[in-house]
Amino acid sequence: MYKNLMIPMTGTEGDVGALDVAMALARLHAAHLSVLEMVDLPMPLAHPWGLIPDSISAGIHDSLRERGRENLEKLKQQLAGESISSEARLVEALYTESPRLAAREAFDADLVVVAGSVGDTVEAIVPHDYFVALLLESGRPVLVIPPRCVATTPMKRIAIAWQPTRESTRAVHDALPFLKAAERVDVLIVHGDDMPDVEPSGRRMVKCLARHGVDAYLVSRPTLGQTVATAILQYTREMRADVLVAGGYGHSRLREWALGGVTRELLIATDLPMLFGH
Repeated sequence: MYKNLMIPMTGTEGDVGALDVAMALARLHAAHLSVLEMVDLPMPLAHPWGLIPDSISAGIHDSLRERGRENLEKLKQQLAGESISSEARLVEALYTESPRLAAREAFDADLVVVAGSVGDTVEAIVPHDYFVALLLESGRPVLVIPPRCVATTPMKRIAIAWQPTRESTRAVHDALPFLKAAERVDVLIVHGDDMPDVEPSGRRMVKCLARHGVDAYLVSRPTLGQTVATAILQYTREMRADVLVAGGYGHSRLREWALGGVTRELLIATDLPMLFGH
């Protein structure tokens, strides 16, 4: 089971739903939940001989810290009304980016929950930055909760987007607490004419999960001219999945975001909770 959960507040609309899911998971797993109120502090003005403080920057910092303390107090009040073990703390980012600082704070988390986004818009930049930093730099599994999604806890119907890669392997093993409690687990292989046959590895993964007490089924679907991500999401809708488990950024994330890739498409297109491993 997950015993230590963490969620950073991204300052976006998805925070409310993501926090609700994090609290529900904390109750379900009798886990401790750490909530981070992230405060971005702008760098002081540059000077030929280094960075020097100035009254304008100091005033901005004071204002941002005050707003952060107000948000922190609201979070503490909300958590106090829940029957869970929890803490909320202020995390200030001055000489680093907030998402990367949040990733460094996740070293003692079994699972990180973070708000997601829907669509390829300007508003998606901040949630995406948090997702990338947490996935690639924390070493922890990341559960993405898109805004306005209807998340079900416990998650009883789970789809695994399987490929015999490091990222997918990590995601499956990180998801074992969810998988062991599920009523239905489908190991989904999406294949096209020019894609290698990975069904043998899928059958091995089904047997591996069976040894963990997970009754999983292997499902193979052709792309039929669709992208891999589209085929995956179509299947999750057909099986009414509560969560999708997948490897994240098997290729360079810059390449994926510029040229397209499965991770990018999943983040943009779905309103389904997704657990990513890397």
